[in-house]
Amino acid sequence: MAISHAQPLLLSLLVSLFFLPSALGGTDFHNCNPLRSYPVKVKTVEISPDPVKVSTNGNITITGYTSVDIPDGATVNLDLRFPEPISKRSYSLCDIVACPVAAGPIVLNFFKVFTQQELTPWGYFVLITITEEHREDPMMCVSFRCRITREETSLL
Repeated sequence: MAISHAQPLLLSLLVSLFFLPSALGGTDFHNCNPLRSYPVKVKTVEISPDPVKVSTNGNITITGYTSVDIPDGATVNLDLRFPEPISKRSYSLCDIVACPVAAGPIVLNFFKVFTQQELTPWGYFVLITITEEHREDPMMCVSFRCRITREETSLL
């Protein structure tokens, strides 16, 4: 009985599709409105550590590209939901990146995202937006899930 050369290739493909997303890192995320084209396009969302441990805290890094200049006065909002709103923080964009932001690559770093009271096992849905003064629609809106655990788990 002959073994097809396609079977090992198919098996390798299936295994790589299963493990590749976790090997590449990053967090699954979604635009808040998939039918809308935001001027700031998110490329990656990374949570560190993932999952966040209650004994530490979490950092979030968002990388992307802005097709327009973002002027001083823009605001970054970070909302935690479970699924109802838990807390909301607002930051001046200039506290997160150098302003004004020219069209091109953009990186947003949020350090120690959670308060001690928010570090409870389960996690949150996180919604992050960039809004500009006198503009109704956000320039960026992304949502993702952030897990929080008590201890590091082992497969053994």
